Amino acid sequence: MIIKLDLKDKKILTILDKDSRLSNSQIAKRVGLSKPAIEYRLNRFEQNKVIFAYYSVTDFTKLGYSQYKIYFKFQDITLEDEKDIKDYWVKDKNSVWVAQIRGRWDLAVSILARSNFEFGRILNKFMNQYSKFILEKDVLLIEYSPVYAREYLIETKPSEFVYGIPSKIYELDGTDKKILKELSNDARINIVDLSKKTNLTRDIINYRLKKLIKDKIIVQYRCYLNLQNLGLNHYKLIFRTKNFDEEAEKKIKLYIAQHKKATQFLKLIGSWDLEIEFETENEDELYKILNEIRKEFSNIIRDFDILRITETYKYNYFPF
Repeated sequence: MIIKLDLKDKKILTILDKDSRLSNSQIAKRVGLSKPAIEYRLNRFEQNKVIFAYYSVTDFTKLGYSQYKIYFKFQDITLEDEKDIKDYWVKDKNSVWVAQIRGRWDLAVSILARSNFEFGRILNKFMNQYSKFILEKDVLLIEYSPVYAREYLIETKPSEFVYGIPSKIYELDGTDKKILKELSNDARINIVDLSKKTNLTRDIINYRLKKLIKDKIIVQYRCYLNLQNLGLNHYKLIFRTKNFDEEAEKKIKLYIAQHKKATQFLKLIGSWDLEIEFETENEDELYKILNEIRKEFSNIIRDFDILRITETYKYNYFPF
């Protein structure tokens, strides 16, 4: 069921997309509604599955991890076997993102690993169990990736978070890990409940949260939207490039950062060079965007493909 949003709804979702830990009172003040009105609208979003999850964005690069993306094409497979594979990756402690896609591939999985060796072990373990169902796979290493706020909901200031840039490794202790684990699944959990789940005092939690934010381990609190229930589609445009020097990379990255329908830009190492995510109302709008990109950057685009994300099963920046 598609949910129609009014201007207040869009303002609430925009606020949650930038900081989902704001209290209902704080959101009410920014939107110009009462606290009960905010509570009602949030309940409506959750009951109608407009909001998939509230999550914290952890900069896993600072924890020593790189992100690997795997695309799978299935063969000789039943619906039950597909579900088993999906469940396998959802339960995997290193998987960040698991999604059903349409196009050349059937399933997309993003994995965090500290080395190529560790990633190889993770992938080999899966293939030893399910290789008979895999016709083809493609592995890509994410060099870096800016993630953008949803500027298309309402006019708002552009914002982005970039992961993948090398930095000094931050060592987490057990207390940090407890807090990050809970916030990765529910960024709006209140301090009282967080204290109960972690067996930590509120003072310790508040101190650690401030430190994790100051050290930019936690960089954002966001909400993951169920786009289909908003009448929107989630696409990935993937590109192979030519003559792709630093100046060309800078230009296309700036172009995408200023595009209101773009939500992520990924620089890749592998069989594809770029991956750009868009959220559009329909396929026609996507093709219009694609044609504009091809016209603007015809000198660097060699080949492209389109993937549509139809269902997200897991989205967790700290899955360990």
